[in-house]
Amino acid sequence: MIRTLSCHCGRVRLECNAELGRVGECNCSTCTRAGYLSWSVKHDQVRLTTPHAGLSSYAWRFADEVLFFCPTCGTAMWRTGSDNYFTLNARCLDDVDIFTLAIERYDGRTDIPGGLPPPLGDG
Repeated sequence: MIRTLSCHCGRVRLECNAELGRVGECNCSTCTRAGYLSWSVKHDQVRLTTPHAGLSSYAWRFADEVLFFCPTCGTAMWRTGSDNYFTLNARCLDDVDIFTLAIERYDGRTDIPGGLPPPLGDG
């Protein structure tokens, strides 16, 4: 089933062809502040239906961990990371009541260390 997602102002829109199962709620500093509900999908199941040129992004700690958001309304839309990690913000799903979703909690506050990334290895 193809689902649509949009930011609050409608400037950024996506389509996703993936099953909507459990979504994740994390208490790390980024997810807490962004109000992010992680819906893990494969990047080839998502299509941006609005121009990519107008997007804003925020990278914290690692070069491949990026949060993409609308520059107009500030809505966090999706995240990327290592090993083809790709999540959509389930709060952006059109015509889905998030109170009906199965939510699994993740203790990112404890599991994800803060501060600078670890040093690079020797090899």
